[in-house]
Amino acid sequence: MNLLAAQPSLYPLATSGGVFLCIVGVAIVLGAIRFRSRNTFLAVGGALATIVTALLAPSLTARAGVPTLGPILWLAAAVGAEVVLLAVLIRRAMPHGQRAVVLTIFAIVALHFLPMAPAFGPPMILLGTLCALNVLLARRFTEYSLPAVWAVDGALKLAVGALLVQGLISPRLS
Repeated sequence: MNLLAAQPSLYPLATSGGVFLCIVGVAIVLGAIRFRSRNTFLAVGGALATIVTALLAPSLTARAGVPTLGPILWLAAAVGAEVVLLAVLIRRAMPHGQRAVVLTIFAIVALHFLPMAPAFGPPMILLGTLCALNVLLARRFTEYSLPAVWAVDGALKLAVGALLVQGLISPRLS
């Protein structure tokens, strides 16, 4: 797909969301590889993803069509709910150790993808579900190491992000 070509989409925000997911996914995978530095990789990756997405989103979105207010509100609500849940639930998980905190964070992030479907398309439901299953497996099997949980989480985000960037799973308007 030529990212520079105008291709109206049902989900004009999908490509820029895919860029964000790819960058964050790579950062999380790198954090899994260099686990002691995982939070640094995540912070730098999150900041880089935000900056790159902010710079590219206007041109990518313009080529895919103008998003309506609805998808923007769904995105904002999902991120807002995520921030509130993180603030409340991380404190509750802290007394239970690092594993509980990490799994709580990943579970909240997984769930926040679900209401993003109106903004980015059905792939967000797939991503949220797969990320949640990763967390559930980690809760069930304590031998499933945190670096492995991180690696799978990052790979899922990278894969779905790449599909969104390529437009392979974002329906186009005719």
